[in-house]
Amino acid sequence: MVKSAPSPPPPPDYAGAATAQGAANLETAIAQNYMSNPNIYGPLGSQTVAFGANNQPTVTQSLTPAAQATLNAQQQVQRRLADLSAQGIEQASGLLGTPFRPDLPGLQTSLSQPAVYGLNNYPGGSANVNIAAPTLQSGINTSGLAAMPVSAGTTAQQAITSRLEPDIVREQSALRNRLVNQGLRPGGEAYDQEMQIADRSATDRRLQAAAQGIGIDLAAQQQGFGQAAQQAAFGNQAQAQLYGQQMDTQQAQNAALQQNQLAAERYQQAQNAAGAQQFNQGLQGAQFGNTAQQQALAQQLGLYQQPLNQITALMSGAQTQLPQFQGYHGASVAPPPIFNAAASQNQAAMDQYGIKSSNVNAANAGLYSMFGAGQKAFSDRRLKSNIVQVGTHPLGIGVYEYDIFGERQRGVMADEVLNVRPEAVIEHPSGYMMVNYGMLT
Repeated sequence: MVKSAPSPPPPPDYAGAATAQGAANLETAIAQNYMSNPNIYGPLGSQTVAFGANNQPTVTQSLTPAAQATLNAQQQVQRRLADLSAQGIEQASGLLGTPFRPDLPGLQTSLSQPAVYGLNNYPGGSANVNIAAPTLQSGINTSGLAAMPVSAGTTAQQAITSRLEPDIVREQSALRNRLVNQGLRPGGEAYDQEMQIADRSATDRRLQAAAQGIGIDLAAQQQGFGQAAQQAAFGNQAQAQLYGQQMDTQQAQNAALQQNQLAAERYQQAQNAAGAQQFNQGLQGAQFGNTAQQQALAQQLGLYQQPLNQITALMSGAQTQLPQFQGYHGASVAPPPIFNAAASQNQAAMDQYGIKSSNVNAANAGLYSMFGAGQKAFSDRRLKSNIVQVGTHPLGIGVYEYDIFGERQRGVMADEVLNVRPEAVIEHPSGYMMVNYGMLT
């Protein structure tokens, strides 16, 4: 049969839980205050704690008689040191009012530089590097050669062309007269073709004459250039021979000068080494004197600062120290979570309520889906327990209360319905019997 929804749990008393939580928090704070402030007793004294109104703690520290006497003695020593420091103020004032003027010789910051000897100090001479070389002929005079084809003057090309041009002019004039006598006129096709043929022939003759003239001019020019080159080569050879003789003489002179130069360099190096040695000795002596001066300055400064150091030592005497009592760290007591427990308990009840409602809805949804309208339910006696008859159905069968699927339900037994109305009993695929309660009316 269809299951009924469970009853929701009652709401918790949040106000009461909050009040109880506040009281628990106050009791916890008081307990922590007592546990964190114990009385302490040590070899140098004691520390006691007393609680007054609103549990306010008051800490009292006391020394033992011996420790108190030691403290008094330290205070007396401190006062006497302060008196001595006050007495030294006058002396310190006098020292500070007098400028510190050390009596020291001046520092040596410079040395006389030794003389440096160079090669110019010696009569070794200098090498002669300037040689009077002969004047070489670097160009060829071509003024006597035949002119190039493009040059002005009467070249072979010009001579041939000057003879050819009058002939070409006469031939073209005769051709024009002949064409006119034949009845051809300028501008006509036949006349223009004949003139073009004549012009091309004249051009070819001019080019041939020019090439012939250029060849004659080049041959004459090359012959003159070869003669001039031979003449220049002969002159240059003679000058080179003279230059070689002068070079040999100069090399012999420079070798002698180089020998003298090497001797001068050795002498100069020896003189400079002696000067450097003297400079190093002077530098070491100056450094020794400056170091001694620094030591004297340190000694005079120490004598000047000694009274000030004494006053500083008196002012920085041992300070009075009270005994240090070991601290106590009590255990922290957490207040009971009353309010959280109430909220958690309510949440657990709501969770259980939700689970039961979900189970009922799921079971009912299953019955609706299988049999429709919620009229059929499992009523097999094998699925039930704690069976108690509470009445009789009009069909003469019993009405019972029983536990099934974790719930307490009321209904009939399928085996009894099978005897009086078998059409109302259905066998589930699981093998258990179900009853259609809609057919029992």
